[in-house]
Amino acid sequence: MKTLPFLAASVSLVLATVPPLAAAVSPPASAAKPNIIVILADDIGWGDAGCYGATKVNTPNIDRLAREGQRFVNGHASAAVCTPTRYSMLTGQYSFRRDVRGVNSGVANGAAPLVIPTDMITAPGLLQKAGYHTGLVGKWHLGFGLTKPDYNKELRPGPLEIGFDEFFGIPATNDRIPTVLVRNHNVVGLDPADPIEYTYDKKEAETLGLSPWAAGRNRIGWGKGGKAAWWDDKKLADVNTKEAVQFIERNKDNKFFLYYAPHDVHAPKIPGPRFAGTSGLGERADMLLEFDDSLGQLLQTLERLGLSNDTLIIYSSDNGAYVNDEDGHRPTGPFRGIKSTSWEGGTRVPFIVRWPARIPAGVSEDLVSTIDIPATISAAAGVALPENSLPDSFNLLPAMLGEKDAPKRHDLILQCGSGYLSVRSGPWKYIPDLALAEGWKSAKKDPAVPARPGLFNLSNDPGETKNLANENPSEAQRLADLLARTKSTPVTRPQATIASAVAL
Repeated sequence: MKTLPFLAASVSLVLATVPPLAAAVSPPASAAKPNIIVILADDIGWGDAGCYGATKVNTPNIDRLAREGQRFVNGHASAAVCTPTRYSMLTGQYSFRRDVRGVNSGVANGAAPLVIPTDMITAPGLLQKAGYHTGLVGKWHLGFGLTKPDYNKELRPGPLEIGFDEFFGIPATNDRIPTVLVRNHNVVGLDPADPIEYTYDKKEAETLGLSPWAAGRNRIGWGKGGKAAWWDDKKLADVNTKEAVQFIERNKDNKFFLYYAPHDVHAPKIPGPRFAGTSGLGERADMLLEFDDSLGQLLQTLERLGLSNDTLIIYSSDNGAYVNDEDGHRPTGPFRGIKSTSWEGGTRVPFIVRWPARIPAGVSEDLVSTIDIPATISAAAGVALPENSLPDSFNLLPAMLGEKDAPKRHDLILQCGSGYLSVRSGPWKYIPDLALAEGWKSAKKDPAVPARPGLFNLSNDPGETKNLANENPSEAQRLADLLARTKSTPVTRPQATIASAVAL
């Protein structure tokens, strides 16, 4: 990727048109293999850190990661809500291709079965086979079992059946029942004499006498039991961070892959005692500082163990922020829309890559996405991808390394909270029907009303204020055709291989 000199956070958002990715890269076994940490934050927006222009919050560790790594100003989550992005980040497949509610629309809840088929090739599975010890700490949100999971029994299949050696974390979101932590296949600290009952059906809840109250507050869903296993919201960040640090410590002499998925800053907004009130902007911003501290602890652990130089870190977020303004702080930066919407604020997220031994520091305007993480980390690990695996994930490592004429991503399909799709291509953004752009908040569409497409040039209109569809119908049609073509093409990742991008 073109690595620019370090730019101010108000860097121009002009996005040069670049050629489509030409080939995947398969580094040989002799290539240097880093440890790999993917940090996927929860609901943190593009503008939520100093390195992205924030002036009212102090995020020294995110800023340090950006200063020492490559910061992308045109990074996207593949979807505007949690589960679809997390699905694509592990499978390298656009979530709209998976015909499962919670993946191709909405999000999974605590009652969801596993949404990733156990016979599907995944990034952690590939790294595991390549000799990496793989671990997930934090938010899972991709279901357990083959039917509605019973939390009183072993929760399988789950993370361990799709490529992880270890799992510790929360089943879905911190505002959903059941409010319990899971280690590998079992709920932590569950008292068999107080079994977990739960449902997401209101009528069933009334029949069974279940309550939305759990672990100190009302949640989404209804349940009872399992009290000994309830987490403490105020300690959740510290518990997850400690687990992540211990995973690194245990594997300091092995090659490891850690997927760290903290719950900050997802609702309910409950910062730990050390951070409550520290931002001066509210509880969400307090949690942002808590997340930054957790990131700092991971960086300090790598330094203490002498692992920093040879560890590849990729930091991003599963979708945009759920608010536009916090007393002058702009979590979505200059972009329109919030979490779940088709607007840039729904999917434009921080994206920072650090590998001191290999990737030069700087700022890039190249188009990147969380869906590209699987192919990129597989290349860094020296893994040749099986044909048709990680089907929509582009290996962007050569460009990150600054290789001349490195292939780049040019187009990207994005999914909003209701499952509706839009397209990014160069400086252009195309939304087929603006009536559906608000995601979860879109009014029910009357099928008799013709679609009103939206076309925006983000190079001079990052706020998506001027619809150019009528002025530039040929570009609108090109992108409509691109969307249709991508939907009908099951594999968009180039299948050819070229020489190693990471050979010493």
